[in-house]
Amino acid sequence: MRRSFLFFLCLLFFLPACQYSEGEKINQIINRREEALKKRDLSLYLSCISKAYQDKEEDFNRLQKRMEGYFNTFDRIGYSSWDRSVSIEGDTARVVQRFYLEVEKGEKKNRYSSKEALLFKKEGREWRIIGGL
Repeated sequence: MRRSFLFFLCLLFFLPACQYSEGEKINQIINRREEALKKRDLSLYLSCISKAYQDKEEDFNRLQKRMEGYFNTFDRIGYSSWDRSVSIEGDTARVVQRFYLEVEKGEKKNRYSSKEALLFKKEGREWRIIGGL
């Protein structure tokens, strides 16, 4: 009885610490994606995405071509996110956040602001985006 109580107490303190570190890992991926957008760095961007990515009719290869097109088309991409919530369940996670995107080509600028939901899957020790872009 006493042993199971101690085990329960250890779990009670240990599990939130695991969730926090996993949440931080997911935040690092989101920050890397933001950096990749601003730098228009396709390799850095794709390092955040799972090869198993699938969202509607778009798989990893189509996403890669789409992002390559954006990075080659626009002179500047600005992106920021806020009001983020991260929900983790086992090896999957969902991130909901507000974002602001500004793209510039020559003198023309377009601005978008909305909410996005990103789906993540843990692959080994790394989290990757598997849907929602």
